[in-house]
This record gives sequence, structure tokens and C-alpha cells, in this order.
Amino acid sequence: MKITSFEDLKQAEMVLSFGKQKMTVSVFMIDGLLIDTGPAKMKAKLILLFEQWDMKKVILTHHHEDHTGLAYWLQEIKKVPIYIHELGIKDCENRAKLPFYRKVFWGEREPFQPIELNDMITTDNYNWDVIHTPGHAHDHVALFNQEKGWMFGGDLYIQPTPKSLFAFESVPEIITSLKKVLTYDFETYICSHAGIKIKGRQAIEKKLDYLESIQQEVQSLYNQGMNSNAIRKKLFPKSHPMHYLSFFENSPKHIVNSILE
Repeated sequence: MKITSFEDLKQAEMVLSFGKQKMTVSVFMIDGLLIDTGPAKMKAKLILLFEQWDMKKVILTHHHEDHTGLAYWLQEIKKVPIYIHELGIKDCENRAKLPFYRKVFWGEREPFQPIELNDMITTDNYNWDVIHTPGHAHDHVALFNQEKGWMFGGDLYIQPTPKSLFAFESVPEIITSLKKVLTYDFETYICSHAGIKIKGRQAIEKKLDYLESIQQEVQSLYNQGMNSNAIRKKLFPKSHPMHYLSFFENSPKHIVNSILE
């Protein structure tokens, strides 16, 4: 785990692996606010870190286990309030039913009782807009720091040109959410997996342009009479080990299907 600082923001970056597949995830601490808790698989190292950090509240960008794995421990031991969008509360109160590969990558999350997020929160020195940004998860939020002009985007970005999506993701919803965050005045964008993007607005615009072009291509090919499987083979012919490791919960077909639904 690597700990770095950017102005008054602290970032703890973790790299986890499953076979030859590696994934990076970060948690962030600023002005007494912890943004996401990291995965349970990193519990030992994260507990040592969280015992040092003076946090007053926790906000979860969404309920997925790589973002909520230490929430139960923080609630029970640190006694800090933990907030999430209202749509994610039941997900957190129940034990997560995870497919095998996600258990191996991130570990299982214990149930906990979060508090419903309002549209705005405050810390000692900052005001934060809470922006509902579904597409990756139904309860996903981004956080806009008004004073700094920073956007904390959770898993909204991850990468600029995705060739595959999870079954629970939606291209049209992601497009709408990207457009929504672009209505805010930010340049620096903080991503849970890609880290700190100084030219963050450009990164978000690039992903939006890419997804809109893919959406147009899929719809055009469908209107020409091609079915979803033929469109997937034409636009995304290559396979990736994650497709097989996830038993195709992660697959290019979910890009095509979410557009045609």
C-alpha cells in the first residue's frame, strides 16, 4: 500500500491481484472526511492506517465491496458516522452475495448500518455537493469540493475507452452521469481506480465522447439489421482474461445490450 499526499489530500493506493490480473483501488482522506473504506482483503494494512487518521465522517461513493470492505470495522471500532446514497442503504445492511472472482479479488464485506446522504455535506473547511451519478451502480455518487473545485468521482471514470462492462452497468446511464458532472466547474478529478487526474475535465470529456460514439455505432448497426451478438463481434472482437474469470459478468456484450435495452 502506497500513501501519498496532494495538497491536503491523502491517498492510500492498493494493488490487488487474482492470478495475473491486477487491480488498483484507492481511499482518500481530506479535512476529516474519509472517502470510501477500501476492500476487506486489505483489512490488516488499512486498520493500521485508519488508527492513525483522524476521521470525523465517512462517505461511500457506492456499496461495492472494494469501497465498503472496512465500513463495519470503522462503525464498530472508530464509531464514525458512515454515509451513502439512500439507494445503497439496504445493500449495506445485508450481507453481500458476491460471485467467486469478486470474493477473491476484494474479500467479503460485513453488513453495517449507513446513514442517508443529503445533497450537501460540510467538513471543517469545505462544502461538498453530493451528485447522484448512476451507471456503474444504482447508488453511485460523485462529490464536488466547492472551495477547491475538485471532483471525486468514485468509479464513474476508471478508464477513458472501456471495451467491456459489468452486467450491472449501463452505457446510457454513465453518459448521463458524465454530462451531469461536467456541469460543475472542476479541473482536478479524483478517481478511485485511476487516481488523481490533473486534467480531469479533459479525461471525463474524452470518455463521454467515446461512449457517445460507441452508442451511435451500436444503434446504427442495429438499425441495419445486425443483432446484439453480431454487433459485439464486430465492435469488440478481442477477449480478455477478466471475461473468463468473471464467467462473463464482465463482457463487451453488456456494452451492446445496455445500449439496445
